[in-house]
Amino acid sequence: MISKDDMRTRGFTLVEVMVAAIILALLAAGLFSVFASARNLVSRSKRRLVATEIAKAEIEKNKQHIRADRWDNVSYPAVYPANGVWRSCASAAYTYQGITYNVDCRVDPGPTADSYRKVTVRVRWNEPTI
Repeated sequence: MISKDDMRTRGFTLVEVMVAAIILALLAAGLFSVFASARNLVSRSKRRLVATEIAKAEIEKNKQHIRADRWDNVSYPAVYPANGVWRSCASAAYTYQGITYNVDCRVDPGPTADSYRKVTVRVRWNEPTI
């Protein structure tokens, strides 16, 4: 014969099952949130890496025109004036995986006429919405 004490210890009550299901659902939602955030951060990092590579490529491509030993204010003022103003580079936009990266260049003069020049390349893009 089965006593009442034996029946109580054999299984779970409905309340226990519901509490366990709620705890499991909360843990799953938290893990999903962490994975979604991590995926977002990885995607953003990839876009920043693409922008960095585009900037490096622009600098390398234009290095021959901006070198100090070849700099001539008569030859290059329209293309690369050393006036500290942002201008579109020769190839002003790149598209990679559906995202357009806009490139601007800026050449700042050195402290003296025959001094160095500081070249800054700025890459801008719009972050896609989720």
